[in-house]
Amino acid sequence: MIRTAAVVAAAVWSTMALALFLWRIEPLLPARGGSTCFAADYSPARPVDLSSPRRDHRSIGEVSSTRLAIHFLPGEHPFRSGTPGLDYDWRYVLKLEARLVNGELLTSEAFCNRSDTFGDRIMPALFCDIDCDGGTITLWRNIGRSGLTARFEAGERLRTGGSCGEGRPLYIGADQEARSLPADAAPQQTCAE
Repeated sequence: MIRTAAVVAAAVWSTMALALFLWRIEPLLPARGGSTCFAADYSPARPVDLSSPRRDHRSIGEVSSTRLAIHFLPGEHPFRSGTPGLDYDWRYVLKLEARLVNGELLTSEAFCNRSDTFGDRIMPALFCDIDCDGGTITLWRNIGRSGLTARFEAGERLRTGGSCGEGRPLYIGADQEARSLPADAAPQQTCAE
């Protein structure tokens, strides 16, 4: 009886460890000075919410394809401010491109910070944002696959076209319900086009 319980406990522990290993996002992130690319074409198109900065104009868009490029710039160094939540060990740049069914291309760039903590190392997600209230998005690892899902939780969105004070007055994201854009690993030239 004790031996059976020990075998079951070992099996459960091994399964959980394997699941955590397969779900970590870290293996999909680029090395310093490198980039990774993820892309997808959607049929049927995937809905996203489009809105103005103050959300006074809203509409639904349909995304026919997406590309996610993650860059780790060679000159990036850890940042320590002394303020919890602002420090990071690695900073990645996310470039999101979403092509709508009407042919319009929406682009956005966000920063994604990670720390050298146990929690971040096993975390299946990368949290990205744009300064100056440009919005947020979360990249989740597709468990056991070489793919990511760019997910907007209800209320999350990203400004398109530029950084602080720049860009178009159009945000892509999710108003009432989460919106997801899954993408699989792709050759680097797919994101360079």
